[in-house]
Amino acid sequence: MGTGTVRVAESTVLASIGAAAVVAAACIPVSAVEDGPVICPFRHLTGLPCPGCGLTRAFVYTMHGDWSAAVTAHAFGPFVVVLAMVSAVIMVVRRARGSGPFALRQAVTHPVVLLAVGVWMAYAIARMIVAG
Repeated sequence: MGTGTVRVAESTVLASIGAAAVVAAACIPVSAVEDGPVICPFRHLTGLPCPGCGLTRAFVYTMHGDWSAAVTAHAFGPFVVVLAMVSAVIMVVRRARGSGPFALRQAVTHPVVLLAVGVWMAYAIARMIVAG
């Protein structure tokens, strides 16, 4: 690394992006996501929802307290919002204590995470079948 180069851990970047998404979702009015255009390239190409289709709406609905609409938009939406918030808090606490960032590679290979990804993919496939 050269002089002045700062290395930021992947977990810190992801937690920061998640926190920014949660803050943005709280600031975006619900009316802005209800009838907007489809921006998903996968959906444009195939006509089917991708595994993440509906997450933006789910984030906005969750942050505005409309849990029913959030789960309808994407069943994993509220869970991802909570995960983003918890990750951001963990990042801040670890930095405040002088600890390094959490090990992202270790976290993503944890059996619970792998199970959650498997359930998410099953949900995504089911949505594609129902939509198709």
